[in-house]
Amino acid sequence: MPAEFNVDAKEQVRQLTDIVDLTGQSIHLQKRGRIYVGLCPWHDDERPSMQVDPERQTWKCWVCDIGGDIFSFVMQREGVDFREALELLAEAAGIQLSGPRRDDIQAGSPNDKKTLYAAAAWAKNIFHQYLLHHADAQIARDYFTQRGISNESLTTYQVGFAPNRWDFLANQIANSPYSHEVLKAVALLGHNADRNSYYDFFRGRVLFPIHDTQNRTVAFGGRILPQFADDRAAKYVNSPETLIFSKSEQLYGIDISLDAIRKGGKALVMEGYTDVIVANQYGVTNVVAVLGTAINDIHVQHLKRIAQEVTLVLDGDDAGRRRANEVLEHFVKGHLDLRILTLPDGLDPCDYLQNHGTSSFFDLINTSVDALQHKVNIELVGINPAVDTHKSALAIHNILSTLAMVPRDQTISDVDYRRREQLILGRLGRAFSLPADDLRQQLSTIRRNGGSQTVIQTTEKTNPSSPQPDVLDATEAEILELLVSHPELTPGAIRSFDPYMFRSDNLRYIFEFLSEFVNQGEEISFDQLLLKIDDPILKFVLVQAEENAKNKESTVQLTPTARLESLIEKFQREIRDGEERETIRKLRNNEVNADEEMILLQELLEQQRLDRGLSD
Repeated sequence: MPAEFNVDAKEQVRQLTDIVDLTGQSIHLQKRGRIYVGLCPWHDDERPSMQVDPERQTWKCWVCDIGGDIFSFVMQREGVDFREALELLAEAAGIQLSGPRRDDIQAGSPNDKKTLYAAAAWAKNIFHQYLLHHADAQIARDYFTQRGISNESLTTYQVGFAPNRWDFLANQIANSPYSHEVLKAVALLGHNADRNSYYDFFRGRVLFPIHDTQNRTVAFGGRILPQFADDRAAKYVNSPETLIFSKSEQLYGIDISLDAIRKGGKALVMEGYTDVIVANQYGVTNVVAVLGTAINDIHVQHLKRIAQEVTLVLDGDDAGRRRANEVLEHFVKGHLDLRILTLPDGLDPCDYLQNHGTSSFFDLINTSVDALQHKVNIELVGINPAVDTHKSALAIHNILSTLAMVPRDQTISDVDYRRREQLILGRLGRAFSLPADDLRQQLSTIRRNGGSQTVIQTTEKTNPSSPQPDVLDATEAEILELLVSHPELTPGAIRSFDPYMFRSDNLRYIFEFLSEFVNQGEEISFDQLLLKIDDPILKFVLVQAEENAKNKESTVQLTPTARLESLIEKFQREIRDGEERETIRKLRNNEVNADEEMILLQELLEQQRLDRGLSD
């Protein structure tokens, strides 16, 4: 549970960074009483919904339901994790961080990330200018003209061209501040050990620079021109992994589409570089692509930071349909709403937009189906339930196994998901002439014997730096508000509450952080708690709880200590009621043998006597 950087480093950054100054770099703020307000950049805001509190050094948008401190603001604005946000703020404040993964690196060396970013940007400009202006690049310009890609789009995405030579970029080094070793470290040059010479990695290819959310060039994707293709040359080549690039973490076009995705809350994920460029050219601005690799858990987590809904736009071929099935698991485990759109007639997004236009494409997007429903559609293709008994049983198991990946907490708290699950079970029941209750029982069995086991293991390994959003019920919300507004009550709360009885993971994580303060004998305050926690979701939960507690101050009649005692009693009573309902359910469904039934009945009667104040 310890933070990656000590509190002193974060405290130093916080003391030198004012929340008003920071947010004011992105938002025009106006002072209203003790706070500042402005138009939120993450939704179509007409009346100022963003509030910045200089006293608490916090921010919140009431419409988007997000907020936090300086760190979570940078994480939201830049789409980065806590470490990167801390590094950005430290750099702006002129603070040298010392963390467990940071070494003393010589500036300008192949191990210096700043030098690698700068070298990649330098090469990008060389390739881009060559494409736009050099006579030998006419072949590449003709290629883009044939693909219907405008010069404006080439400039927007900084597309370039590497001539079909072994030494084009290598010969540019003499006029640059970079060494051959640096360009090799950024995967632009290769090295021939026998000849002790360097050669260009990209040759005869149009180049698509890959940027991160901070608009730093991190890598390139290269598509060989047909005139230079042969049996040995791959059609597409991406930069290999480097210190500044991991293809499993990056999304092409995210630097261009980030604001549009945040504002609309929706992202379209396509499969090719030109698909993204043409989509943007046709006014579809919330679009990204994966980099020659399947969507993975890391992609899902990145998308989850900036979007509430993702639509996977697949080419209308068999391979595209298979890919939808392959990535579904990552979105289900990641709690991210995924929709699937398979394009008709074997077209890719580029072809479809050029043939049918933007309006038709948006109409098509609106027909995309929920990914779980897509799973059902794929599994049921070609099955006759009356004849294909084995195939039918396998299809049902595959569908229910996918549903079982959804954590139990989500099935309880997410009303939309429960509705989708009920519709899917209903459709399966009709298709296979099976009672929905039987399917629901089978789903519960799979969750217990496989699906739920995986989820439980994942949940147990998850630490307070990576929680999932959830909804606190009224009692748990009041517990958190009381502890946030009166942290001096924490020792008594720790003695009375078992955090594993909390339904909300977020409350459990925060409670564990509070316990850490007590166990280490540290003073507890809202500011220190906010500083110690890195995750933006938890930061927002804290800010929201503190705000709610402040709004209730004038209406609360009990003392804080009396409120805590009342909450302890109420919480324990709710647990007993839940256990009683579970006991009654087991008895009604005959899920226990005769001996167990007698014991449960005795326990139930005894608890009811105690609840009514009766004793022997």
